[in-house]
Amino acid sequence: MKEELNKHHQLFEKVIEQVQLSSDYHDDLSKLIKTSRIWLLGAGKASVAIAQSLISAKKEKIADGIIISINTDLTHNEVQIFKGAHPYPDENSVSASYELLNLAKKIPAGETVIFYLSGGASSMLCIPPTGIEIDELAEAYKLLLNCGASIREINIVRKHLCMLKGGQLAQALHHTNLITLIESDVPGDDPETIGSAPTICDSSTFENAYQVLKQYQIWKSVSYSIQSHIMKGMMGDIPDTPKPGINDHPNHTVRVISKASSFANTVAEKLKGEGFNTWVAESAYNVDVRKVSKMICSKAISVLSKSEPIEKPAALVFYGESTVNVKGGGKGGRNQELALISAISIEGQHSISMLSIGTDGIDGPTDAAGAIIDSKTTLMARKKRISPEEYLQNNNSYHFHEQMDTLIKTGSTGKNLMDLQVVIIE
Repeated sequence: MKEELNKHHQLFEKVIEQVQLSSDYHDDLSKLIKTSRIWLLGAGKASVAIAQSLISAKKEKIADGIIISINTDLTHNEVQIFKGAHPYPDENSVSASYELLNLAKKIPAGETVIFYLSGGASSMLCIPPTGIEIDELAEAYKLLLNCGASIREINIVRKHLCMLKGGQLAQALHHTNLITLIESDVPGDDPETIGSAPTICDSSTFENAYQVLKQYQIWKSVSYSIQSHIMKGMMGDIPDTPKPGINDHPNHTVRVISKASSFANTVAEKLKGEGFNTWVAESAYNVDVRKVSKMICSKAISVLSKSEPIEKPAALVFYGESTVNVKGGGKGGRNQELALISAISIEGQHSISMLSIGTDGIDGPTDAAGAIIDSKTTLMARKKRISPEEYLQNNNSYHFHEQMDTLIKTGSTGKNLMDLQVVIIE
């Protein structure tokens, strides 16, 4: 089993190394830059990799810059890299965010600012409102990530618990020629949602944030100071986030330069070159992890039974961001959980293997990117007297995969294009 899984793991490694920004990225950017100098700001797991691409092309134009990321490997004297926390904000995130905000306020009027935004920015670019401690905010993030809310709903709340999100950073850059470049890690690629949108005006309200917390039954679990802040916002005692059509930046260009759909098609092309008949999902999923598993496994079994017009050997490519309602006390991430659920579902179905991975190399609060399983994974577990169902019930997918040697650990990839699943049927 391990030999077969290793083969498919190697396929993924070949693909992710090839993913680059679109070829017209720099040409388009050159047309937007209206000044002799460029100031670089950014936040997110992929922001350093995106910035490095620009630095290589326009090194002589860069005046200064600050980027907050988990990857601090950037070689340019004028750009400072601060390490932020993920998935929950901490004091490092706050201090780095103040550094970025202070630089933003010092940029001369009329200068060109390029702001790089990618997934993970919500926890890295974070200044709590007055009266809310960072530990309280981190706990609220944890509740949000574990309650089953969508990323859009989670970020509605986050935007109303921060002094930079939801277009508030753009207010500090109101005097500049602002260009926001985004790598999308959310279904639908909505700039209002990606990274909690520090430079994009926000159509959601404090009332919306309150409704999310109530709907997912965590309103009473967040701290009193957070409840008080949201209630004051609903009553108008605290200004809401900047609104589209009212607080728009006067000279702002937004570009989504990298999307999960393009990445998925690149994966499919690579697999086609390896001899597989490929199929790619038409759109990103954004539902509960169990529904995602059912969709994936049903498609795979249909191909296996020849109910689908896809000949073997086949490779099915899915992408998106699932939600997980965490009730157990175990360790794992949504990709590891998806792989475990799917392993149970395809148990005994011959010649089906599945890779489920976060394209950023990080799956939940773990050191793994995801997992790779096949139709024999749970059979082998049962032979070892390991119950897959017990691990799943406790949301303990990490330790299940650890025992079965099915974890994938890539380290940070410098990319962040949602989650990817590849199903191989031979």
